[in-house]
Amino acid sequence: MRVRHLRSGPAALLIALALITPVLSALFVAVLAPPLTRPAEGASEGASGTLGLSVRALPLNPEDKAQQRIGALVWRGGLVVTADDRDFGGLSDLAIDPAGREILAVSDSGRWLSATLSYDGAGQLSGMTATRFGHLRGVDGAVLQGKRRQDAEALTRLPDGGGLVVGYERDHRIRLFPAGNDLNARPQSLAAPPRLSAAALNSGVEALVALADGRLLAFTESQAASAANGPENYAVYLWEQGRGWTELALKPVGLFRPTGAALLPGGDVMLLERRFTLLGGVGIRLRLIPAAAIAPGAVLTGTEIAELRLPLTVDNFEGLAVHQTPAGATRLTLLSDDNFNALQRTLIVQFELSEAQ
Repeated sequence: MRVRHLRSGPAALLIALALITPVLSALFVAVLAPPLTRPAEGASEGASGTLGLSVRALPLNPEDKAQQRIGALVWRGGLVVTADDRDFGGLSDLAIDPAGREILAVSDSGRWLSATLSYDGAGQLSGMTATRFGHLRGVDGAVLQGKRRQDAEALTRLPDGGGLVVGYERDHRIRLFPAGNDLNARPQSLAAPPRLSAAALNSGVEALVALADGRLLAFTESQAASAANGPENYAVYLWEQGRGWTELALKPVGLFRPTGAALLPGGDVMLLERRFTLLGGVGIRLRLIPAAAIAPGAVLTGTEIAELRLPLTVDNFEGLAVHQTPAGATRLTLLSDDNFNALQRTLIVQFELSEAQ
């Protein structure tokens, strides 16, 4: 999902007005951004390669570096990530291994990335090294072509080695990569929720969560829920073996929309949401959805865990993953989508979920 926002600056209001105007924004990107080459369907560039990354540490609050908490979250380090490859960026979701070391990410430009995280002596996130960087493929095995086909927005890992599931917007669809952790593999088609095809280009599946009992939960970014679930709510879909897809809904609160979600150790779901306003810029919120509330026909509300806004370190966060530390603490890893925009950044940050939530 493309979002434009400002970090700071005396001309923030004037620039923001231009950025939120679709036509002017498109012209801005076309004139100032370097051309981003995308391989054609069936092209030979499908092999994965290596990627050199550079990172720089970030505080939670650049204006108050002593701040280490926000809501029920404790800061555990953050990095701004850059690369010398113009195809790097647009990262929209991630999965993390149980040890919190290896991540897989997908991008809305049809790319995937595997990387290794490192930590300092205090357990703070301190580094990220890419190991592989490649192109997502279609069910025919060919490299995806064009933004309509490449727009991967959601990623989740199925339990018990069941593979990886990727959700796409624009051409709304869901794909299963059954070969372990290999996003370079040829995926299988999964039947999508019947009503998903009616979603607007940028209103489809934005977050996927594989639940502990084997069900699959899909949050749309803003598709209106069915009449039965209240069209003022956002559509959420639930897949269950032998039953297929059923529908429930998410009650929106304020201007926030879902961008990511992950399973917590106890079976609850952590939902990542984002909002943008002209004066306030970008903000993110985390909501905890109890496992017991997830059922066909339910309207999910949840409990707010934290809300981050400027001057805190925020950007277009779209990816969320969870793991437990050796000490048993729950870590949240958030990943931002820079939209290949010079005004945005690729950030990876971590928080610890406070027990006193």
